[in-house]
Amino acid sequence: MNQLLFVALKNRIHDLRGTAPGYISALASGYLLMLSNILVQFALTPFYLKYLGDHQFGLLMIMLNMITFSAIGIGWMSGGLVRVFGEYWATSRYDRLRIASAVGKYVFTTYALFMAAVGIVVWLVSKGSASNHGAYLSSIILAISYLIVNYEALPERQAFVGTNQQATGNYIELVRTILFAVATFLLLPQLESMSAVWIALMCAVLLQRGINARYWKKRVGGMGWRRYTPEMKPILKRLAGRQGAGYIIYGALLLLLQADTIIIGLIGSSEAAGQFVLLWKIPEAIGLLLWRIPSAMEPRVIQLDVSGQHENLYGVFKSGRRWFSMLVVIVAFIYILTGHWLAEMWVGDHAPQERWMYVAGGFALLFSSSARWPIAFAHALIKLRGLIMMATVELISKLSLTVMLYPKVGIAAPLVAIIITHSFYVAWGYQRIMKCESNLRAAENDRGLVSGLDP
Repeated sequence: MNQLLFVALKNRIHDLRGTAPGYISALASGYLLMLSNILVQFALTPFYLKYLGDHQFGLLMIMLNMITFSAIGIGWMSGGLVRVFGEYWATSRYDRLRIASAVGKYVFTTYALFMAAVGIVVWLVSKGSASNHGAYLSSIILAISYLIVNYEALPERQAFVGTNQQATGNYIELVRTILFAVATFLLLPQLESMSAVWIALMCAVLLQRGINARYWKKRVGGMGWRRYTPEMKPILKRLAGRQGAGYIIYGALLLLLQADTIIIGLIGSSEAAGQFVLLWKIPEAIGLLLWRIPSAMEPRVIQLDVSGQHENLYGVFKSGRRWFSMLVVIVAFIYILTGHWLAEMWVGDHAPQERWMYVAGGFALLFSSSARWPIAFAHALIKLRGLIMMATVELISKLSLTVMLYPKVGIAAPLVAIIITHSFYVAWGYQRIMKCESNLRAAENDRGLVSGLDP
């Protein structure tokens, strides 16, 4: 039985090398990067608790999640820019690719400056209601600086995805992760403040930015700032038009769905937010590893769509979904059996003690991961209407249930909300998106209506 499974897996990998060039290397390097990130996060968490204490640890987790959440108004650019990079790379229009990169620079940096201003205003307004704001002033300034630099450097990182060179981008990202870990381990015992974490993040992103700039300089003559020209207007119009609006809405919904730590912090406390992180961090990390499988396929999906190979595209979707679903079920079941033990091995007595919460975490992992395969394909194909509808239903249900359930089940409320929400319609709805799209494409092909790349 094991031999047959191994042979089937080997054949599947061989098929993928033919139907999706670059996918295996992207997936392998992506897993290496994600495992490194996960190991760093898990190694640093007890370190944070030791030198920061429960209160500062909770605040740090909330601030990090707020920086992630700040992308709520700019998600349209990330998804749209990846698609544009992919189209220009597939058709060897490298000058247009450089122009698109400059457009991304302008938009991302402007947005980061706006969000930094909002953060400063929020801090000033809330300063009078808290007596310890002064102690965190340096951390806030560093966090804002990191936000700006990180966004400014984003187009070069997105280009690796859009041009199907994810492996190269992942290895450069790995260097960033290693530098961050080393800097944090050196600085935190000396400063015993959140500032050490933000300094480490700043150093890491600056190093990555320098490496990326040098790489793209050799490949396409550079992807940096350039004077604004009329050539940028059509790209910006496309990204900010109807397609851009779809990315805006879906990106905002996706970030809201991932804002559990912030929500628990708002309806509970910073300590409750920290406890939720300890409960959900392991299944969340497992979910990220699983999600990498469909997300690494997106550049190939774009190429197949641009070249009109829709039959091959849907063949990859259907066969891949079977394998992915089987893997998700196995992994989720293993976590249900071992979740509490893993948490205690990680943080000892700091881990939540209610064993049923880890069972809930396993089922939440199962539902949230199963949806990622159709989501990734629909996102790459710019089928945002169905994604927006399903994400809206999921968000309303999940948020309402989390608020209602928190007094009864505590920090596990978001996990129980995920299970209930997906059990009633949402899980089926996500799988339905690509089935409807497959039928539509088949009808268009029969009528000869499928168009190629826009000029």
